[in-house]
Amino acid sequence: MGIESYWQDYTSSEKEMFAKACRKLLKHTFIVREKDDENKKMYYFIAKKQEPFSEYFGFIGFDIVVDRENGVIMLRNLGDLIKSNHITLKKVESIILCCLWTLYTDKIHSLKKYITISVSDLRFELEKYNVNDKIDKTTLSNALNLLSKFNLLDVNGKIGDIDCTIYLYPSLQFALDLDEFKNFAKQSKDKMKQIDNIGDDDENK
Repeated sequence: MGIESYWQDYTSSEKEMFAKACRKLLKHTFIVREKDDENKKMYYFIAKKQEPFSEYFGFIGFDIVVDRENGVIMLRNLGDLIKSNHITLKKVESIILCCLWTLYTDKIHSLKKYITISVSDLRFELEKYNVNDKIDKTTLSNALNLLSKFNLLDVNGKIGDIDCTIYLYPSLQFALDLDEFKNFAKQSKDKMKQIDNIGDDDENK
């Protein structure tokens, strides 16, 4: 059954929802069921019948994955059967993503619909990479805003405020592959050690 057949069977409201959901996936990569009412409606609309979406995105080399257990729908590049749509992150952004990924996986046993952390939690995790003092408030805020555009998290408040919290969504599980994370973490720590050693050598001169 081709996309044209599905389209003809849709009501006007279903056509509007289909177009809206496709734009959402192309722009944000992930749809998270428990984020808000809009995301929830799109999630159930796609999950109920994902074939027309697979047909549509197949024309441009993509497909969708519906993870019902976690309530996440993701746009996936057919050229890579594991990873979702890719963006190029700066080094600092990648480290922040790795720390958020670690914090989420540490708390994944929680029964809450999403996991809440403080900025202090993130800062503590960044300290393990020896980069906390290299990431100022503006850099951290910009990185979190970027990641929030892909429905990986939401920031409640302003970075630096004592009551600022970060909501981590289950889509974070799919933002990094486990082996990819381990390799990146090792490379980052090795890189930071090299930088620290160079700094020590300069001080001893």
